[in-house]
Amino acid sequence: MTGKEVFHLRPEGEKAFGYAQAVKAGGTIHVAGALSVNEAFEPEHAGDMAAQIEAIYASIRRTLDHFGASLSDVVRETLYVTDMNAFLAANVRRIETYGGWLPATTAVEVRRLAFPECMVEIEVTATL
Repeated sequence: MTGKEVFHLRPEGEKAFGYAQAVKAGGTIHVAGALSVNEAFEPEHAGDMAAQIEAIYASIRRTLDHFGASLSDVVRETLYVTDMNAFLAANVRRIETYGGWLPATTAVEVRRLAFPECMVEIEVTATL
């Protein structure tokens, strides 16, 4: 794995699902889809899209911080949501999180995520 650095935010849960939360390759950080889960990898904030969005960005911040990056380094974002109307109503939380900087973004409605209680999953790519 020359030139790559792997980061596990919640190692036990990630190991159970078979993935790493992030991989840095060169100057690019690829952050896997983040869910609103606690340290035990259990879903949080069931039924509350805005709270899930806030919890996910807190996890993404922690992940980016590991590499010396921040949300201002995010250039690409993909959101998977189970209810587009609920997402659109809570999207202001996402916009506020970036504080004026907005990456290239795609939002897609899906039938369900890894945990039925989760309403949104967010993945990002950042550059250093």
